[in-house]
Amino acid sequence: MKGISRRWPTYKYRLGKVIGGLLVTVILASCGINEARTPEQWFDFTWSGLAGCDTLTFRGLAALQRGNGQGLEESFSYTGRLQEHKELSIRGEPVSQRGGHLAGHLQTAGLAQPNGWEAKLRLEHGNWQVQSDDHNALLQGVVRLNPLEQLEEIRMAAKKKITSESGAARGTKVLRIEMDPAEATIRLKDRLLSEMELMREAGLAKLEQVSASQQEQLRDELSQIWTTGSKQLSVMLEQMKATVVYHLTIDRKSGLPSRLTSETTLNYLSPKGVPQREVLRTDNRFGGYQ
Repeated sequence: MKGISRRWPTYKYRLGKVIGGLLVTVILASCGINEARTPEQWFDFTWSGLAGCDTLTFRGLAALQRGNGQGLEESFSYTGRLQEHKELSIRGEPVSQRGGHLAGHLQTAGLAQPNGWEAKLRLEHGNWQVQSDDHNALLQGVVRLNPLEQLEEIRMAAKKKITSESGAARGTKVLRIEMDPAEATIRLKDRLLSEMELMREAGLAKLEQVSASQQEQLRDELSQIWTTGSKQLSVMLEQMKATVVYHLTIDRKSGLPSRLTSETTLNYLSPKGVPQREVLRTDNRFGGYQ
């Protein structure tokens, strides 16, 4: 008994060391659980969390550069609100350029309206559809700015490269997602052709608003304009190449996206054969999850 009593303090000390070691091991193991995920698993993890949200908001900024990219040519901001998981409204307004003037290209496209614009979208069979009877190519183009649509495209892409970025802020995980250039090019071509067709349908719909005596002449003019534009677009799309890169920031605690940026670069030839380059950048920040 005396031997046992003498060894008891040593036994308690060793037991404490073992328990302490186990606790440290458990803590380290729990800290490493998140890091055990591959970049692809991180994306699937945050997508699953996002799919369970009925309500969220986002605010974004889009900027377009042309040519050598010496400066921002045009930009506009937008906000979005998701309700009941499938109903999304996006409202945008142009950002004033130098001297308080709005970018000319945005005005031509209809994006620079003084009161901005608003689009209603609904999730149907995995795609965000504009809820409007108008054949409005502009509103269809808005879908490309929808960060929820972008995340859906990433998820559905047959080929993509997802890697982890170093230097992420504390409590976050940042993924770099590079889409397959060939797949991204085909997807963008299909959308641009679809928007071109919507422009034709919109023009035909407006013909119904003029007198019957003018319709025939205007229909011929519209047909010539659309045919010329369609041929020019086909020439540009034939040699077009697109690269798309996303950076997705994930909140480690909630597992939900906190930020999504994108950079889409287009290289193509103008109808006159002159090399052209356009870069569209978007920056979206999420919140209001429920």
